Amino acid sequence: MATKEKLKTRAARAGEEMRSTGRLVLHAPALVRTTECVMRFLLGAVLSGAEIFGGYAPFGLAIVGASGSGLDGFSALLGACFGYLSFQGFTEGLRYVAAAILVFSVSFAFYDIRLYRKVWFMPLVTALLDAVTGFVYLSKKGWFTEDTIFFATELLLAASAVYFFRTAFSPWTQKREGTGLTMKQTVSLLILGGTVLITLSKITILGDTISLGRFAAALAVMVTGYQCGLGAGAAVGVTTGLAMDIAAGGAPFYSMAYGFAGLMTGVFRKQGKLFAALTYVLSNAVAVLWTWSDGLQIAILYEVFIASVLFLLLPERFFRWAGALTVTEPKRDTTSKARAYVKERLDATAEAFRALGESLRTTFAPAGPNDNDAAVVFDRAADRVCRKCALQSSCWQRDYVTTFNALNDALPAMMDRGRGEAADFPAHFSNRCLRFSAFLNAANEELTALLYRRQYKARLQENRSAVCREYGALAEVLGAAAAEFGTELSPDPLREKRLRQHMTALGLEGDAAVFYDAAGRLRIEVEGPRLDGLKTDGELKKLSALMNMPLRQVAKEEGRRADRLVFAQAEPLMAVAGVAARKKDGQTVSGDTGAWFKLDDGSLYVLLCDGMGSGPEASEDSTLAVRLLEQFLRAGVAPETALRTLNSALALRGEERAGFTTIDLLRVDLFTGEAAVYKYGAAPTYVRKGETVSRITGSALPAGLSAGEGGAPDVIALKLEAGDLVLLVSDGVTGGGDDIWLRQALGAFRGDSPKDLACALIDAGDERDVGVDDRTALVLCIGSRNE
Repeated sequence: MATKEKLKTRAARAGEEMRSTGRLVLHAPALVRTTECVMRFLLGAVLSGAEIFGGYAPFGLAIVGASGSGLDGFSALLGACFGYLSFQGFTEGLRYVAAAILVFSVSFAFYDIRLYRKVWFMPLVTALLDAVTGFVYLSKKGWFTEDTIFFATELLLAASAVYFFRTAFSPWTQKREGTGLTMKQTVSLLILGGTVLITLSKITILGDTISLGRFAAALAVMVTGYQCGLGAGAAVGVTTGLAMDIAAGGAPFYSMAYGFAGLMTGVFRKQGKLFAALTYVLSNAVAVLWTWSDGLQIAILYEVFIASVLFLLLPERFFRWAGALTVTEPKRDTTSKARAYVKERLDATAEAFRALGESLRTTFAPAGPNDNDAAVVFDRAADRVCRKCALQSSCWQRDYVTTFNALNDALPAMMDRGRGEAADFPAHFSNRCLRFSAFLNAANEELTALLYRRQYKARLQENRSAVCREYGALAEVLGAAAAEFGTELSPDPLREKRLRQHMTALGLEGDAAVFYDAAGRLRIEVEGPRLDGLKTDGELKKLSALMNMPLRQVAKEEGRRADRLVFAQAEPLMAVAGVAARKKDGQTVSGDTGAWFKLDDGSLYVLLCDGMGSGPEASEDSTLAVRLLEQFLRAGVAPETALRTLNSALALRGEERAGFTTIDLLRVDLFTGEAAVYKYGAAPTYVRKGETVSRITGSALPAGLSAGEGGAPDVIALKLEAGDLVLLVSDGVTGGGDDIWLRQALGAFRGDSPKDLACALIDAGDERDVGVDDRTALVLCIGSRNE
């Protein structure tokens, strides 16, 4: 048994120290333990005298059951035995002494068993053992109705007191530092204090006029109301008053008097100690007058007056100490502080990447154009061939101007062709040169090297520009994330109250929050068990009516808790998409890839990419572009930033594997109708508004062909309304030829299904024999949600 071994070890250690030093040495932990044991002993003795219903005293048993099997429990047992024998005499007290010994014995025997650690075990054991010993005594007196009720109440109070006493001691037994008292611990301490006051109420002075317990209760209520406010004052007043009423065995007079006085003292506590004391005395006087017909309780006025005098004499530090005991841990908004911290870090990181990009851009900035760069070709050729020629001084010194003009005349043709020929040079130069053939070969070699250097520098500059731009894009993404972290959400208390009331009416439990996001749109988040009742269409309509705003359920995201529901303000606009595609003859897959998706903020994205050529390789390129772009957009990256980043990535990928893809991206805000078309070398986009069909084109190269400063997409803004149609096609639909037929078909369409129009356009391409490329048509129809 762990406790027995621990006691033996401590006793052996103390004996060894006494033999070696000649005296008993008490260390600081030993002094603390001794103090705790003394407190348990005193509580056991005092609580044993807390009688209710004219002789029932279950609270001494409760302190033994709550103290455990160690020295604390043994000290409480000794105190309880002493108290029961002192307050109730040998005959009546022997029953409770026997029960207390049995309770401690069970606790000592079952200490190491898992069952002992159950929160209900010792309360149940204490009540059962009290019932066993009390049954014998009650059987001798007879089973009268009143005694049976009181006995059953004693058993209930014994079990409850064990639970609350153990909870009251938990801040000290668990030794948790830095945490305040919980509500359960505070209530348990009030119950423990009330039971102590029941015993003290028996102690009277001045001819049984003034009760020490009632005097202490009055002072405690006065101090609590003055220091902690009306809530705490009323709670302590009701608790101590209930203890006094139970001890007196009469009507709940003290509960009313102390509770009312504590409430009024808390109300007027800001006016100073004197005013608070007068308020308390007058409140008790009024309570006495209210019970005039039941007999005047004059004693309470004496007790309250003495308590008020002592209250006025107490030093201010005593009140601060009392307030410190009841102070609660402030509710810290750690979430907002964490968001502010993350925002600050993101801002700093974004600024660092932005500064790094600008620094590199300045360092990598190309110098001004060198018009004499091509002359290096002839200078180096002359160094190799003309150095030992007999005519060197004549050609390069005396006739330098003639030689210079002859070479300049030959240079344009050489640069255009990529190599020089004899006919490019004037006849007087080629005929006079003694080593013309060697000079021409050397010049061609240097020209090839020059072109390679130019190509390398252009590619290097392009890659450096891409790196600088990516640092800038990363800074933009981090800056946008920081701005989102810094956005304060605006709660809607009125709608949140309605939602909570609605959930209560449905019998649902959980946390509910109603607020407006950064864009000012309503959002509802509910967390709790059994929320399936809120997922039905009928319930969604009720919620919309309750919020006075159309709502939609947000699709469940991967990783979201199963017991969490999110509703968002429904967009006034809606979109229906239809797509038709046909792969190139002889190919297993199409090189075109499309996608459309909607985000929580009401943004709808429609994508269509056409990979270079056709077949699996083209499909791989377009699929990769769609997948990456969708990930960027779903993550909240701005469309233009995402497109630039993707363009640079595809350009770098193209260095190892030649390939590019066109990108056609449509973004529509379904709340406002604001839209934009982003293009990288894509085929025209067609928009029908009423009877008019407009054609949107761009001049940017396909993604992956240019990663330099010119790699920005074409951006065309437009406004869409209900009834508008948007058509995205790959270049295989028109074959690069006339598209009048397509615009006429779009303008004449009056059907309800966008898919029918997409299929009709693909079939019309077959009839017109527009080409042999992959063909895809994607039609988006904008409608009103209220229709």
